[in-house]
Amino acid sequence: VVAGTSSYCVGNLNIPGYELPWEDDFQAYPSNMAKPLQILIDASNGASDYGNKFGEPVVSGYIRSFGQNDVANAGERREWIKPIMMSAGVGLLDGRHSEKGTPEKGMIVVKVGGPAYRIGMGGGAASSRVSDEKSASLDFNAVQRGDAEMENKMNRVIRACIELGD
Repeated sequence: VVAGTSSYCVGNLNIPGYELPWEDDFQAYPSNMAKPLQILIDASNGASDYGNKFGEPVVSGYIRSFGQNDVANAGERREWIKPIMMSAGVGLLDGRHSEKGTPEKGMIVVKVGGPAYRIGMGGGAASSRVSDEKSASLDFNAVQRGDAEMENKMNRVIRACIELGD
């Protein structure tokens, strides 16, 4: 991987001193959720920090914010109240490694990497239900996290294998 991208979808930002006509601070957020502006600042800093530790700078991305108080529908709130983050890596692939070889008897299978945690579990369930104080642990477990140090080590192992050739 050579570089990364990070993109975010959040609710209205309500940037202090920068009022936008389509934004309104119409409802409070649950106590276990950060406001969209704070999410963007912390997530962007985290993605950049992680990428820099791994040697993979974040070079592009986007931010979308949306929030609307639907007055015609009894004031129903329509907003990205749970943030959506998308990230990707941009990399290179040697043409020699573009096709998978056929497994043969006697080949060695090696497991490499760090520990597996209970992260990303319940992501679908967590994103399609109402957040509240009782389900904070499910929200926490639904977020995927990485380990920049282990990822850097893995990248070095993979690069070394690639440089060995066929």
